[in-house]
Amino acid sequence: MYESKLELLLVGDIEQSDILQLLLENIPNVKIVGTANSAKDYMDTLLREQNINAVFLGHNVNTEWNAIEAYHLLRLRGRMVPTILITNQTLPATYVADLGMIDILEAPFTFERVKQGIDKQRWSIKQTQFMSSGGLFVPVVSNDIQLYTPNEILFIESINRIVYVHTSQEQLESKISIKLYENYLLFHDFVLTHRSCLINLNQVQEIRENTVHFKHSNQTAVITDDKKASFTKQFQVFLNKRARN
Repeated sequence: MYESKLELLLVGDIEQSDILQLLLENIPNVKIVGTANSAKDYMDTLLREQNINAVFLGHNVNTEWNAIEAYHLLRLRGRMVPTILITNQTLPATYVADLGMIDILEAPFTFERVKQGIDKQRWSIKQTQFMSSGGLFVPVVSNDIQLYTPNEILFIESINRIVYVHTSQEQLESKISIKLYENYLLFHDFVLTHRSCLINLNQVQEIRENTVHFKHSNQTAVITDDKKASFTKQFQVFLNKRARN
């Protein structure tokens, strides 16, 4: 599986914040998208910026700054983001587990320890994606086997008998046939635009003439003339069903 891209928020008075940012900049697919210096900023930012999918939360148990309360309020509002608690105190592991956080980092910390925390956040995101997709992974088989959740896939196509699986980040060859993918993804909103291209309706941004445009990607897929009317109708039915839900 490819590494999930982390869009990270740094919250509070974090010990050795300059060193932490330097370490994070050297970990692939990690981007610090903002900082928050109060509990209110923390809550407002996470509720407003839905792209943020990871948090490093500074916490000094000797202060009255209520970051932990804000963390719990966000969870009650359904905004559950994999969070690592950073402190200069020695805290029992059960303390963090009871809070529902992913990990705890005690300053001073090393690059390997920060990376270990990031890996835990990535795994938490992958677990959430797995559950939201009904507990289904889609295999991509080439020299090795990679696993993706259905929602990570934009479309699958076959060109000159070679099958390509397209995600927002990459294109991969697979030894699995397009027909087998079609049967496997039958109940996960994947639809054929022609016999060699399977589209994920969840990732479609718009249909323009004979071209499908995807969310968060410059990639496109082609609809054949004989499939355009039926595919457009299927997409509209999908949108109507999603609006009702």
